[in-house]
Amino acid sequence: MSLNKSVLITGAGGFIGLNAVKVFVRAGFEVHAMVHRKVPQELIQMKQVKIIIADIRSKRSVCSALSNFQPDILVHIAGIAVDTVSDREAREVNFEPIKYLVNIPKEKIIYFSTTDVYGIKDFSGQNEDELSFDEAAKNPYPKYKIKSEKWLNENLNKSKYVILRPAAVYGENDKTLELRVVDFLKFSPFIVHFGKWKGKNRWPVVNVNTVCEAALQCALTHKFDGEAINVIDENIITIDYYYKKIAVKHFPQRKFKTLCLPLWIGKILGFISTGLTLLFGLRRPLFDPTSYSLLHISSNLDFDCEKLKRLLSDKIC
Repeated sequence: MSLNKSVLITGAGGFIGLNAVKVFVRAGFEVHAMVHRKVPQELIQMKQVKIIIADIRSKRSVCSALSNFQPDILVHIAGIAVDTVSDREAREVNFEPIKYLVNIPKEKIIYFSTTDVYGIKDFSGQNEDELSFDEAAKNPYPKYKIKSEKWLNENLNKSKYVILRPAAVYGENDKTLELRVVDFLKFSPFIVHFGKWKGKNRWPVVNVNTVCEAALQCALTHKFDGEAINVIDENIITIDYYYKKIAVKHFPQRKFKTLCLPLWIGKILGFISTGLTLLFGLRRPLFDPTSYSLLHISSNLDFDCEKLKRLLSDKIC
């Protein structure tokens, strides 16, 4: 099937980006995959996909790589999603490029943000339209996602963009979220929880296939143009359930006990981990929890995804 439409996917070498390429190819799009450095072998083997090497931090690099090509849709996934990124790097990668990337697509940009823009604190089933930005966000990751969303809202016509806010993304070949839990469990005899919830708090996650399907449907319909959509699995799971699922998958022969510790102990560990990781300029945390991940695993992040349900229930192909 051919839709006679083209899509440019940034961050195509990453976990979400590579899966998005597959989804858009199956849907019949002419797919152009933008990668910064290393091109995955799986992407190279997709002969129908045009690979573009460029650095989104450089307008000249991107415009030169695209030359005379202008896609119908831009799916902007590229960015730094680690919780220990420096403020400067987060601004360079997660905010500044949006100012010129929006001029690339003929139709619209599908921008990948995060549910972290609401802040990391206890929620209790709030409607996504009633939620507001965490204006006091200090972590560079949500801070510049918020700035990017605001820039889109203030500078583009509603028909020119859609914002997707995925929660923590999991799935086959995930080397980010799941790997961090695995690295922790390698050396710990315990599944550890911090704070009052003792692991019973909601952990909002979403399968990568759902994320990519949501992007595809936003490319095919105009129903949600100008809006932001939470992308979360509908079924509610707890942080304890998630940890135990990973433990069984990767360490089936081991028995893990559960240890619940006061939040102040986690804050000390998080301060040390975050400080050392930033000091040494590491891409991945030295150990978990970091200060930011501690907020995630000790908060009840419970908000709805009604728009996503409507988007996927009316899907076009």
